[in-house]
Amino acid sequence: MMALLRSDLHRILRSRWPWAVLGIVALATLGSAILTIWWPLEPGVVYDGLTGRAGALHLAGRGSSISLVSTIAPFVAAHLSCADSDAGFDRTLLSSLHGRAAYYAEKYLLATLFSGALLVAYLAFGGLGVLVTMRPVENVEPLWQVVAWAGEGWLISCVYALAVLLVGQLVRSRAIAFIAAFLLTSAAVEQGFFSFLLLVDSALGLGWAPALEAALAWMPYAVLVSVGNGAADMLAVDATGLSPAFRALAVCVPLCAVLAGAGTLATSRRDVS
Repeated sequence: MMALLRSDLHRILRSRWPWAVLGIVALATLGSAILTIWWPLEPGVVYDGLTGRAGALHLAGRGSSISLVSTIAPFVAAHLSCADSDAGFDRTLLSSLHGRAAYYAEKYLLATLFSGALLVAYLAFGGLGVLVTMRPVENVEPLWQVVAWAGEGWLISCVYALAVLLVGQLVRSRAIAFIAAFLLTSAAVEQGFFSFLLLVDSALGLGWAPALEAALAWMPYAVLVSVGNGAADMLAVDATGLSPAFRALAVCVPLCAVLAGAGTLATSRRDVS
């Protein structure tokens, strides 16, 4: 698997599309900060911490938040899911089931690493943006909170990326994979599913509403909203009696493992059959 990973990383670095993705991240973060030179922030504005909506990494409500990572990562996974489909891999490059399983498992590892690389790029360009604006930062969060905040954002982006990768590998259609990425990043899948169940509950009088509202708070998108609000909101106990950070760990970690395991098993066995 490590040989496959090194090969894919070498191929990615020699491609043009990763640098285009890096440019998008730089434009949305550092570019937003540079624009404040011509369209300056309001006089007297100071950053309230690093991670919140009024924080330095969000340019006091301007620019892109950490949700940028979870938005771009699924589209990258959609590309990776079909990158080798036209190369005749399915029945020619690897003959054993073990080899196929390693190949597909490596793709999930690659998508996870690329999501982490996007997060590092966001933090790096966002930090440069703080220096460009030359505004004071007050109420800076402890380092462990910033690390936890970034880790939760990366974890949620991995869920979306691995889900899109699974769809792309199963259908082998880049167009469908990109549609799945758009539906996930716009929360259409999660909110649409729960809206449908609420309509069924309303029509039949099943009394599901309290349980559905409680379950919705555990969905990745609901946790992502709290991450976008900053580390303090992410770590605070809310109406569910638990913090969004705990819910993300309890849901997203097993979900990533299930997506990677199910995708590896389904696609590798399908190619042998």
